[in-house]
Amino acid sequence: MKKKLLSVLLALCICIVPAALVACDEEPGGSTVEQKPYTVVEIPVLSYDTSADKVTDDSIATDTFAIAYDEGEEAAVEITSGNVTASAPQTSTADGVTTASYTFTASGTGDYTVSVTVGEETDELTYNVAPAYPSRPLFGAFSNFGTNNMSTTTANMHDPCVVEADGTYYSFSTDNYTLYGYTIRQSTNLINWRWAGAAIEGYNVNGAPPTTETMNSSNALWEVYQVVSSFPQFTSGTRDDPDGRNMTLWAPEVVPAADGGYWLYGSWTCAFGSPNSVIFLCHADEVTGPYELVHTSNGEPAIIVNSFDGGNPYPNAIDASIYYDAEGNMYMSYGSFSGGIWCIELDPETGLRKDGLTASDLASGTDYSAAERYGTCLAANTNTEGSVIAYHQDVEISDYDGTGEYNATESTYQDRYYMMTSSESLSSTYNMRGYYSTEANGVYGGTTGNSSTGTRVSGSFSWRTSGSDNGITFDFYAPGHNDMIQTSQGRNLLVYHNRITFDTNNHYLFVSTYAFNSRGDIVMNPNRYAGEVERKITEAEIYTLSDTYSFAAVTNSTRTVSFNNGYAMEGLELRQGNTVYFNNVQVGTWELYGDNYILIDLTTAINGTNGGSISGKFYGVAFPAFIEKETASGISISCVSENGNSTLYLNMMDIGE
Repeated sequence: MKKKLLSVLLALCICIVPAALVACDEEPGGSTVEQKPYTVVEIPVLSYDTSADKVTDDSIATDTFAIAYDEGEEAAVEITSGNVTASAPQTSTADGVTTASYTFTASGTGDYTVSVTVGEETDELTYNVAPAYPSRPLFGAFSNFGTNNMSTTTANMHDPCVVEADGTYYSFSTDNYTLYGYTIRQSTNLINWRWAGAAIEGYNVNGAPPTTETMNSSNALWEVYQVVSSFPQFTSGTRDDPDGRNMTLWAPEVVPAADGGYWLYGSWTCAFGSPNSVIFLCHADEVTGPYELVHTSNGEPAIIVNSFDGGNPYPNAIDASIYYDAEGNMYMSYGSFSGGIWCIELDPETGLRKDGLTASDLASGTDYSAAERYGTCLAANTNTEGSVIAYHQDVEISDYDGTGEYNATESTYQDRYYMMTSSESLSSTYNMRGYYSTEANGVYGGTTGNSSTGTRVSGSFSWRTSGSDNGITFDFYAPGHNDMIQTSQGRNLLVYHNRITFDTNNHYLFVSTYAFNSRGDIVMNPNRYAGEVERKITEAEIYTLSDTYSFAAVTNSTRTVSFNNGYAMEGLELRQGNTVYFNNVQVGTWELYGDNYILIDLTTAINGTNGGSISGKFYGVAFPAFIEKETASGISISCVSENGNSTLYLNMMDIGE
């Protein structure tokens, strides 16, 4: 359960100097970048059990805080407020850099302040101790679908990306339902969101689609329009312009810029489903904009990729996503179905292509080859899109399979670049897939051997047990096009759009925590994020709060032929003594190991009431979660099958009874 933070700091700003790790903090207002004489390389993720009937142990209240700084500097860390104490440091030095690690122990919940002094500089850092089980959240209503009234809802959001700035989270999304251009919501807790406006002025004109006339007069993206309109297919678009041209912007990506502002990477395709598209770059001083088109040194609009000859084997220039490697090199992954997922290396000082190619170099008729223009292919799967890549250090990879004894010292630990994509039909079979590579621009494969299609993370399922509502107001239907964010508080979160009811077009923004099982597979908490943290789980929690679980499995991207038609079933028991029962018949065993790893071995197949069956070994993680059907907090379990093709989700039932 690692929390190394290097990737977060690199994504915020790149200020690595020789022989030192230097963190960069944004000043209020986002105008300057200040070098720091240290880097926080591991942040504490603390939980404390406030329940009356305590079933956890004190170890959940302990975690590590670590900083790195130049060898020879003096450093001190002190807790100045809150219910946390710090141990004496354990230090080590290598390559001119000293790392100091402190054990933090919580005695209660709430915010606490850490004073960090390195050399002559002192900073105050604020972190949070979360309850062991999340409190009941006030989720926003599922409302205002198909309208442009977005004041209190996150309906109608496609392809979200999230950026954290000064303690607030901002979500940007593809236009939808008369909200042309890129829309912004903001939140302080990733649970409740409010409307924050449009990112690009002039593109969203009084709720009406932009036209050639309004594009020309507003000049917002007029130069990008001229590039896209040069594609012959542009006139066959189906989206709302009076002359039939496609004015939809797709899948924005927003990241901090080197000057303290923000870069927005946008996508514009000439027709729905066409591989002929461009990715362009805009900039703003403030995270909420307005964003203006960047120009290169020769005065050309900042076009990053132009897929004028798109179509297999070439990629489609949409769905940009920015990531950094361990050395601070900047990359953009992109691609949608055609040609798979690709990447271009960028200049972290300008946000432009590192190779210096400009709009005229990337246009049809130049001497540059497709390989030079498109970069490197990361995954050749032509049935996937919406890539996002996150760097995680020291991920445990264990070959433990339930035989013998688990021993963490026998595991290997890898620094990995995890990529998630979404595959198949946006309208029905959309599902999230996981890949990884040990190199930022290497070949990405599935963590369980599915080198071409990745490992299943999620797909369509419901916590309902049938077509009736069963007290459930939404399904997980065709979830996808997610962002992976690692927050300043140490949460690993997936932000994605979800169709809330089977066979409807009603999209809503969802947030869920993610983690890694003992084999290094990404697993997703199958509940909406309620402020919980991934933490140590004790065996007693699994069967003491409740030993009865509702369960759902995604075994096929087509819901109606997946396990039990995508619906949940009830009555699975994880009993004391590590046995699994269903309908009072033993069907397997379970084992909790490590901090929160779990192995469920179904030695007898469970048949779905509506078809399908599940059996075999499932490797997963136990999470604290707020379980909406129970309107209570408890334990949720998410597992991946041994072959990586299926997921198994469990939610506690009858909690506390």
